Amino acid sequence: MKNTFLPFIFALLSFSCLSAQVNITFEMNSATINSIDPSGIFIAGGTGFGFPGENQLSDPDGDGIYSITINRPMGFSSHYTFLNGNCPDWSCKENLAGLPCADPANFNDRFISNVMSDTTVMACFGTCDMDGSCTIVTDSIDITFELNTELITVDPGGIYIAGGGNFGAPGDNEMLDPDGDGIYTFTSRRPKGFVSHYTFANGNCPDYSCKENIAGLPCADPSAFNDRFLSAVMSDTTIMACYGTCDMDGTCTVVLDSIDLTFELNTSTISVDPGGIFIAGGGNFGNPGDNPMIDPDGDGIYTFTTRRAKGFASHYTFLNGNCPDWSCKEDLEGLECGDPNAFNDRFLPSTMSDSTIMACFGNCVSNGSCESSSSNEISIDEKLFEIRPTVVNNEINVLFRGASVYSTKEIVVLNSRGQVFLNQSSKNEHQVELTTIDFPAGVYLMNVRTKNSMLTKKFVVQ
Repeated sequence: MKNTFLPFIFALLSFSCLSAQVNITFEMNSATINSIDPSGIFIAGGTGFGFPGENQLSDPDGDGIYSITINRPMGFSSHYTFLNGNCPDWSCKENLAGLPCADPANFNDRFISNVMSDTTVMACFGTCDMDGSCTIVTDSIDITFELNTELITVDPGGIYIAGGGNFGAPGDNEMLDPDGDGIYTFTSRRPKGFVSHYTFANGNCPDYSCKENIAGLPCADPSAFNDRFLSAVMSDTTIMACYGTCDMDGTCTVVLDSIDLTFELNTSTISVDPGGIFIAGGGNFGNPGDNPMIDPDGDGIYTFTTRRAKGFASHYTFLNGNCPDWSCKEDLEGLECGDPNAFNDRFLPSTMSDSTIMACFGNCVSNGSCESSSSNEISIDEKLFEIRPTVVNNEINVLFRGASVYSTKEIVVLNSRGQVFLNQSSKNEHQVELTTIDFPAGVYLMNVRTKNSMLTKKFVVQ
């Protein structure tokens, strides 16, 4: 005879566990809030606390500690946040960006995990104190950012400051322009000595697709997504900036002596990745994902136009997909248009007028097609020239080798931002001495080009 009692007991226990409830009490200290909104204090967010206005906390004894008890299933987990006011657009929620209790992947909300028994959570509005106290940093400063938007059309979603692990994602920290003069502002109170990377975003784009592109400019840190950097701030400070430029006086310098460079990439040799086609690299075109190329008419020719200073020169490459690790970049190794001294990237020599650069993904054809290249293509000649010394103070010697001695050679020297410092020709010379006394300290690229060959080498000015 089968024992039907044991399965019944298991089922009963399972039902009992599933139906078990716990009481979660939130006690929030409001000491850090200057003024409590008349509509009240609320908890919201995640999968378990609904929207602003649904769960109001109360302070019956007027001691500034607002509380609410919520009944949830045993094992309950959820993100959540506190709000000073009933704001359906979440504009009155606490700002925890950059703090250890904030989850940047979930709107910088808090997280409560696996509650197995009745629990009291003590918190302070806007800080990560978990003992019910509010640690107010008295040795703190106000940092005000003033952003001039003269050079852009402001997105309807607004202007934001973001990034650096302290300013959240686009959408978290909106900048405002109350007087409509195009200068957007944001003030943040931080500890004295605060440092951080940051960037501006034109629109509410959590994926950072609408952030400013300052790749190759002196205020961009290529090791930190080309974000700006705020060094240690010791007193109340106003940071003036212009969207997309490095002007720090609140103006927006429009470079009049500039050119438009249009890149047209034929993709007939590849299956285009769903992530898109991008141009990147060279210290001037950012990282994969920064500069998407578009194909508006669907003919397989992807384009990208950028405005640069006259004389601009730079390495660059194309990518089939958005791959931060560069794994989807075109492979030009061993081809004449790939510079082995610069990750086998392409090189754009000094350009003095509006130009269109035609290319084919993964090969060196430069006429807009993807047909086999002709014998007239320029090749990389590893023996074209030498630099002595490679670390210099006042002068540098360029030594030519082989047939290049009797060829006409164009010598271009540019810094790591693509700014041209020297552009001259040489013919029938074994050696050329160049003066570097006026060069600022830094890393430079020297590109030598003949009719059929080219080579790029690095040197350092101390």
